[in-house]
Amino acid sequence: MFPIPLGWLKKSLLVTVAFVASVYVAPVQAEHSADETLLSAMQLVPDSLQAKKTKTVLYLGGGERSPWFHLGVLYALEEYKIPVDSIVATSWGAWMGALWSLGVSIDDIQRLMLDSYIADYLGVNAIHAKTEHDAFKLPVSLDGVPSLRQRFSFYADTAGRVYRSMHALVPDTASIERSLSRLRFEESLYRQHGTYRIPFTLLTCDSVVGNPSYADIVSSLPLSGHEKSGELCPYLALPQTKNQQEASLIVVADPVRFDVDGNAETRTIKKNVLSMLVDQGIFIRSHSIRDTSRKSMIQAGFSAVERSLRDIIPTVDGRREYGDKQKSEAWFEFNPMFDSLSAEHHSSVLSYWNPKDTGFTAPVNFAYSIASKAPYDTISFSMQPDGCLLIDVGVHPTLDVAAGGFGSNVNGANAYGEVTLNYVNQMEINLKLAGFYGTSSYGFRPRLELSNLISYRWKFRFGYDLMKLRILKAFENDNVYEENRFEYEKRNDLFLSARYAFDKMQSIELKFLFGSREFELSPLALPEMDFFDDDDDFQNSSSNYETSPVTQSVRYSLLNGEDDDWFASKGFAANAYLGLNLIGYGFHQRGPIYGTYALDGRFSYAPTPHSSVTVGAAVGLDAFRDGGRFKFPENFGNTAMEDRYRLHVTPTPWSEDWLDPELSTHGYAMIRVNGGVHRHGFGAWLSFAYIHDFEDKSTARLNSNKFVFEPALRYQYRSFTIYAGLNRIVDTETFGDVKDFKNYRYFIRIGDYNLF
Repeated sequence: MFPIPLGWLKKSLLVTVAFVASVYVAPVQAEHSADETLLSAMQLVPDSLQAKKTKTVLYLGGGERSPWFHLGVLYALEEYKIPVDSIVATSWGAWMGALWSLGVSIDDIQRLMLDSYIADYLGVNAIHAKTEHDAFKLPVSLDGVPSLRQRFSFYADTAGRVYRSMHALVPDTASIERSLSRLRFEESLYRQHGTYRIPFTLLTCDSVVGNPSYADIVSSLPLSGHEKSGELCPYLALPQTKNQQEASLIVVADPVRFDVDGNAETRTIKKNVLSMLVDQGIFIRSHSIRDTSRKSMIQAGFSAVERSLRDIIPTVDGRREYGDKQKSEAWFEFNPMFDSLSAEHHSSVLSYWNPKDTGFTAPVNFAYSIASKAPYDTISFSMQPDGCLLIDVGVHPTLDVAAGGFGSNVNGANAYGEVTLNYVNQMEINLKLAGFYGTSSYGFRPRLELSNLISYRWKFRFGYDLMKLRILKAFENDNVYEENRFEYEKRNDLFLSARYAFDKMQSIELKFLFGSREFELSPLALPEMDFFDDDDDFQNSSSNYETSPVTQSVRYSLLNGEDDDWFASKGFAANAYLGLNLIGYGFHQRGPIYGTYALDGRFSYAPTPHSSVTVGAAVGLDAFRDGGRFKFPENFGNTAMEDRYRLHVTPTPWSEDWLDPELSTHGYAMIRVNGGVHRHGFGAWLSFAYIHDFEDKSTARLNSNKFVFEPALRYQYRSFTIYAGLNRIVDTETFGDVKDFKNYRYFIRIGDYNLF
């Protein structure tokens, strides 16, 4: 034992009291400035301690919410002008420390932390993150005919062995978001120019890297696929031994009193590391944190530094100004590189990158557009210092097998099957073999689609229809005029088309159809006699008609928003159609070549989140020029056949399901409105249309001004839809009959499809 001088004891007590009174004040609401607090603390330190100056090393670790705690620590270090000679960090502390050592202002670091592609992952251990797919959901097709669908991808190894694996129907947006998030972390570092202003060392699970690359830093973050993340080994950055020549400022985001969270592996790592915290240096750590919000964690980090000033001040070498900061500006343009792709995949993948997109919008749009296509699966980004963006996309042949059904009270129930192959080799190849078989109809409809053949703007389609369509007798007897009844219609149609997209909104399509069709008419629909009149109009009393339609058409489309003519909640669309038709019938009989001209447009909007309204207008005309005058074409001396080759107006959703004679004409103008309320796939809809018929048909039951009403209920989940309701067509003379619901046609339709 040795005596303690009374003066020294008195001076020590004064130091303690003065320091506690000066530093236990919130940084934002402090009564005294940081300079005054620091100066008063330094003046009370004994001269013998002030003379002991060492190198200051800041240690930043990881853990939940650690970035926000670190941010508060950095704010305090700058506020109190505490010099930092070097930084050692791992995990989230590595990203924070690297930005600060590069000279990024703390305010800019905080803005980066609030970025939408960073904030959701910051402080989260996502190494073992799963996809968002729910294995218990039925694999219902996303669109098209209602069906259950399985998608298989095929892989080949270097030995030529082929492997099959299940492939998701929907893009794995969780995986895409993680990939984009990783790119955002990389970009936040690469946007800084120059070298580390403060020497920076990275700790990983198996190495210590001085002056690390930005890729090394991002790889230490606890993101999916990072096996060397600082979270998988001791997640705190600690000095190996206590060095008398080093002032170690060890930042621990986990408070003294807290419940260890995370999975079993994470909890074990944390407990082991926290139990070994000894006197390696000065610990900047809170005792407890009740509120773990971002703002509170920043405040906790700031306050932890203030509480440690009594220990920090005697060891630091003077004071340091941190005013020389550089602004963190996002990368303006990325240069995509696809060097990892094979030659047969390169051009197709490149076509999804829009050169007009700038900033982070470019990789976001690319990722989501290419992920929506079946042959593509995994997507990864790797940024280079010069702004080049290495992109790797998994491209594998996929096979879809689907089985389902569709139908209505018009054409009965139909079973549906489909096999689709998606393949990429210098272009995208989509081959679909689909068919249906029902109570009264059947069909085989193969399709071949080629994309990126010339450029990414072109798309070519080839198709064939082998079908027999027959309306149910129950519906035909109640709703079809006797003179318009068909027993059945057979088709052998070949078509091809070429589509060119000007941009995301505009496209033009050229289409050719070469058909061979056979019609069997009801005896009640036959004419009374056979004859050829002076105009060579062909008439036939036989119940069988054979026709060979040949059409060429050009269609311009403008679309912004949802591609749904009836149930869209936002956007608009406009279409212009020009076609040339030649209808052959009988033996060496040909009608006139006539033109089809049509314009239509719609605008959809949502007054509330669960309601939508669509307003549309359309005009159409069939005509040919004869002797300087335009005339409506007349190919047949039969009402049913004439109506079959007229234009068919579609004023309501159900009007697409069958060919109503009252809506068959060679010229019309239409205004339509439909809207409804909907929630979670269920909806109630009301459709109304006014149609003016330019053709005065002698067989029409209604006059030229017609009104269509259609109240209906609808349910939709992916491709599975049910649409059921009532339909009524009236004219100006029978408008009052709208209130007579017993004369409405009822209908039910399962699936969105179009057989006509």
